[in-house]
Amino acid sequence: MVEGSGRKAARKERSPTIGVFTAELDDAYQVAVWRGMEERARELAVGIVSFLGSRVSSKFPWEAAANVAYRIADKKNVDGLVIVTSAIATFLDVDGLGRLFERADRLPEVSVGVKIPGIVSVSVDGSAAITEVVRHLVRDHGRTRFALIDGPAGHPEGEQRARAVRQALVAEGIDFDERLAAVGTFMQDSGAAAARRLVENGADFDALVCLNDRMALGAVGVLEASGRRVGEEVSVIGFDGIEAGRYVTPPLTTVIQPLRDLGRRSVDALVELMEGREAPDITLSCVPALRQSCGCPPSRNYDPNTSRLPADATDIERTTVEELTRLAQAGNREEFIVRLNRSLSSPLAGGRWNELLSVVRAAVADGPETRELIEFARVLIGEIESRSQGARRTAADERSATLLEISASLAASFELPAMLARLEAGLIRLGVGPGYLALFEGEGNIRSRMLLQPNNTPPAGGQPFKTVSLLPPLEGGEWRHGSWVLEPLVFQSEPLGYLLLPGGAPDPAVYDTLRKQVSSAIKGALLLEQVRTHEHRLEAEVKRRTAELTRTNAELRREIERRVRLEDEVVDISNRTMQRIGQDIHDDLCQHLAGIAMFVTALREKLEAEKVGTAAVNRIRELLSESIARAKQIARGLFPTGLEEDGLSAAIEELVEMAKQSFSTPIEFRTSPDFVLADTDRALQVYRIVQEALSNALKHSGSDRVEVRLRRTNGSNGPDTPALRPALVAEVIDYGTGLPADLPSRGMGLRIMRYRAEKAGIKLEIDCSGRGTRVSCRLE
Repeated sequence: MVEGSGRKAARKERSPTIGVFTAELDDAYQVAVWRGMEERARELAVGIVSFLGSRVSSKFPWEAAANVAYRIADKKNVDGLVIVTSAIATFLDVDGLGRLFERADRLPEVSVGVKIPGIVSVSVDGSAAITEVVRHLVRDHGRTRFALIDGPAGHPEGEQRARAVRQALVAEGIDFDERLAAVGTFMQDSGAAAARRLVENGADFDALVCLNDRMALGAVGVLEASGRRVGEEVSVIGFDGIEAGRYVTPPLTTVIQPLRDLGRRSVDALVELMEGREAPDITLSCVPALRQSCGCPPSRNYDPNTSRLPADATDIERTTVEELTRLAQAGNREEFIVRLNRSLSSPLAGGRWNELLSVVRAAVADGPETRELIEFARVLIGEIESRSQGARRTAADERSATLLEISASLAASFELPAMLARLEAGLIRLGVGPGYLALFEGEGNIRSRMLLQPNNTPPAGGQPFKTVSLLPPLEGGEWRHGSWVLEPLVFQSEPLGYLLLPGGAPDPAVYDTLRKQVSSAIKGALLLEQVRTHEHRLEAEVKRRTAELTRTNAELRREIERRVRLEDEVVDISNRTMQRIGQDIHDDLCQHLAGIAMFVTALREKLEAEKVGTAAVNRIRELLSESIARAKQIARGLFPTGLEEDGLSAAIEELVEMAKQSFSTPIEFRTSPDFVLADTDRALQVYRIVQEALSNALKHSGSDRVEVRLRRTNGSNGPDTPALRPALVAEVIDYGTGLPADLPSRGMGLRIMRYRAEKAGIKLEIDCSGRGTRVSCRLE
């Protein structure tokens, strides 16, 4: 396409940017097409962003997740799209291909490799070249039994090639046995698997047609391993013309697509559309390359009798041929070699230069010196090509070693800042240059946050921005003038973000390798960050809950202390109340009753003197005397006045005597002389517990006798049980029915007994295991 300077200026002012949809750049087919696109975009001064996803509608989770790259492309970041349909539409039929190009933003689009109705397409027609190769196999090598490794079902490009193979066989009078057709996916391992099935099934074939070179390379290895010599016993051909086919043993016979030209012409077509003009579909021709895998002997890869430049020769090639011809005609041998050596530094080194030398030779008078000069030039070309291959292998080895180092470095980086710093250093070492790394935020991957930028300015981890912007607004739009590769960061089936790296890497496969390494490292760093964030949150929560528990415990302690004080006050109030009631009964009621008794005595004496009503008065006097005795008894029970003067033993003995007066049940009281408790407060609590236990036994047990025992133990115990410390023991024992099952839960007396025991440091035991009940107080 010829451009005027005015159009170039207009395009530069508008800063158009081309978007490219293709899959992994570790495939020679896609790399060659992509190189052509980058080359042409650079010549036209337009920007280019390659979105490297994977095969659309893939059944593999990782590939499906990687296609987030295609969803990022938008009219906000590109002005048109070139879609390498032949690479990403492996699993799509015609209808699926149509949906692939249905975009809401309606950007100008060009399809590469596959013709799509209604879409400008740049494709190849390999039918003529396939027919020529099949004819060659039949007529020159006598092949008659053909097997076929096809592409995915419904793939238009594969169907076109397979149809050409079948039609060529029909033209040669050979019926194709459909049992020898195997299905592949255009991937190398699928070619190996298909060839293995054919071999294992005992298929009888002497020619194998593979619909792309990668499947053919996989099949060659399987056939050689099975003992079938490729080229001699079975012919193998491919399609595409990738560089690897030239260096396999034996070299692969194939149909060469103009891959670089496919990329260049697709950019031309898209620029036409972006400028508002119509662009026609473009169909390029293919040429056969007959090599040793079909049975041909080794031969030159050029025609020594060529006398004219190829029709697609560039201006540089024409100028170089003219200069070399002039130097050869002038007999300037040394300058000729220097000029040729300088020219061989261009990407045309190899078979193309041999063709150009044939043109030079045809234009120069024949003679020994000319032949020697051309022969030396061809040797130089061979040496340059060998050195170039060696240099590429060396560079590839160095890149592999560097990638391994980067991978190990990233894997050892457990924190994002360290990982990002090592990634930035690794990109520079690889010759890729500084790039960008962004992570998705929120659902739908609509927004992203930039973590890595050249020179880390502005600081990584800044404000979120819209993902379709590709870069934060502060970066401006200058970046769109260059060449960029967008690699999605995916861990298993989870999209994480993307890398945006400068294009033009010497080995495009590094983009995919970096994507895999960075994806794993990022996921590991994010998981560690999540764990640490969770730890920090957990620590904060623990601190918060600890503070709450501390406050709660403090409040609980205060509440317990308050309740203890209240309970102590209740007990003290109870004791003081009982003491006061006892004193009141003793000092007031008893005195009052005694005063009444005195009046009754006086009345009785008067009545005796008058000899009337003495019997009734005597009965009243008896009842009053009995009331006075009981009141004193109650008073002594409420307030054991003898506890401080006579001790606990005497007070309990008096308690037993009072109980005998009120109850008919026999009560046995036994005490040891050494039962002495000097602590009056503890003695009062023991007294109250014994008083409550004795009352319960007399009222509720139904026992025929009750025992009250006070003793001191010397601490000895049985031979098989631990020794006990010396202690005072007060016991109330009955032989009745025992305590009711629900009495501990509803008996106020038992709860008070336990509280008194706890308050006074008394070990209280209530044993109902045998017949009757034993209530024991132990003071150590």
